[in-house]
Amino acid sequence: MLSRGSSPRRTNRFAATGIAGVAAVTLLAACSSSGGSSSSGGGTASAPASSGATSASPTGTPVLAGGNCSSSAAHITFWAWVPGMNRAVNEFNSTHTDACVTLQDPGAGTGEYVPLNNALKAGTGAPDVAEVEFDLLPSYEIQKYLVDLVPYGANKYKSLFAPWAWSQVSQGNAVYAMPSDFGPMGFYYNQQTLAKYKITPPATWDEFAADAVKLHSQNPKAYLINFPANDPQWLMDMMAQAGAWPFQYTGGANLTINWAGPAQQKFAAYWQKLLDEHAVSAIADLSPQESTELDTGTLGGAIYSAWAPSYFAPNVKHSVGQWRAAALPQWTAGGKVGTDWGGSTYPVFSQSKHPAQAAEFSEWLTATDQSWSIVKTPPSSLFPTYLPTLQSSSFKALTYPISGTSQPNQVFSAGALSIPLTTWPPFMTQVLTQGATTFGAVVNGKQTLMRAFTAFQQQETAYAKSQGFNVTT
Repeated sequence: MLSRGSSPRRTNRFAATGIAGVAAVTLLAACSSSGGSSSSGGGTASAPASSGATSASPTGTPVLAGGNCSSSAAHITFWAWVPGMNRAVNEFNSTHTDACVTLQDPGAGTGEYVPLNNALKAGTGAPDVAEVEFDLLPSYEIQKYLVDLVPYGANKYKSLFAPWAWSQVSQGNAVYAMPSDFGPMGFYYNQQTLAKYKITPPATWDEFAADAVKLHSQNPKAYLINFPANDPQWLMDMMAQAGAWPFQYTGGANLTINWAGPAQQKFAAYWQKLLDEHAVSAIADLSPQESTELDTGTLGGAIYSAWAPSYFAPNVKHSVGQWRAAALPQWTAGGKVGTDWGGSTYPVFSQSKHPAQAAEFSEWLTATDQSWSIVKTPPSSLFPTYLPTLQSSSFKALTYPISGTSQPNQVFSAGALSIPLTTWPPFMTQVLTQGATTFGAVVNGKQTLMRAFTAFQQQETAYAKSQGFNVTT
C-alpha cells in the first residue's frame, strides 16, 4: 500500500492556485511553439540544465540526498515527494559512477507542480527528472516538455510492467516517462461492521446495491460506502470499470469527449438511484470526516485504491486490524474487470543537459529489483507497476496493522492486471477543477448525476474547443 504522501488527493491539490496553467492557454499553440522539445536530444539552446547544487528549486526546498558527486559524473536533479525516496537515490549514487542524483522534495501537489510549471514556461530551472502523476503526463507531453526515452532503451522494459501502466507513459512509438506506482482498486471493508449487518462482500454491483439498501434500512445513520461525486478522479476511475470512460485522446488535435452517452448515463443512473434512496453517503473522500466514519462503523467500507487504506490508517483509533480487501464488484457476473486510482511516473524534462544519464536513473528507479527492494518498504511503501515485484509472493504476503493478519495485496495485485486501457485528456487540471464544482451540486442534492454529466459534457466540449482541439462527442 502506498503511504499517505505518495499520491495527493486531486480535488485538493489545485485549490486556490494557478496550477490549472499546466494546460496553458491555447494548448495546441503551445505544442507548436519553440519553447521546448520532445525529441531525444535534450533541451533547446535557451534552456540551460537544472543540475546539482546550482539548479533552480522551489523556495525552501531541502536537499534530502545526493552530494559528494565526482567531477566527472553528470549531475542530475530529481524532484519527488514520496517519503523515504532518499534511500533509493543514495543506493543509485553508490552504485553508479557516470551520474550523481540530488533529490529535492518540494512537497506533493501544488508544492511541486507550481514551481515546475513556472520553470518549464520560463525555459530554465526545471529538474532533470520529477515525479508526475499519470493523469497530468499528457499535459506535459502536448507542450513538448518531455524527452522521448526510447533512444535511451526504455522499450526494453515494457514487458516488465503492468499493461495499463505502460500504456499511460507511451504514445505512438514514443515513451515519455517510466511508470512507478499505481492504485488498483477494490472493496475495502470493516469485517466486523459488515458482519453486524449480515453482509458479505458483494460480487456484483446488483448485489452491492441490495446490500447498501439493506444496511441503511437496518441503521439509517450508517452506510455501506461513501459516494464522493465531487471527486472527478474517483468518478472517472469507476466509470472505466463500467465501460464508460469519458475521454479518448492519443495526441495531436483530435479529442473525444463523451459524458452523456448511453454507457455514461447508465452508470450515472445506477448511482443516482442509491443517492435518492440515501443508501450511500456523499461526503468528501479521504477527508477527516470519512476517516472517522470508517473507523466508527458509520461507513462499512469504501471503494478504495491499494494505497488509500494506508492514507486513512493514521486516523484509525478503534478498528485497527478489522479491515479486509475484496475484489471490486462486477457489472457482469463472473467478470474480472479492474480499475486504477492514482499513481506516478518519472519523466525526463527537455531542459536536461544530461538526458541519457537522467533516463538511466529513471529506468533504474522504476525497473530494477534493487530499487523496488527499497521503495516497496516503509516509509515509501509504493504499490508497484513493476511486475517482478507486483507478482512476487513476498509482496503479496505483506501484512499491515490496519488489516490484521490478512494480506490485502493478494486482492489488489490480482486486480492490477485487468485494468481497461484509458487515455487522459491533455488538460486534466481543468477537468478536476471544473468537475469539483459541477459534481458538487450532486453532493448537496441540487442536481442529479445524469444532469451533471450532461452539463459537464457541454462544459468540457466548450473548453476543449477554446483550446483549439477538434472535438468528437
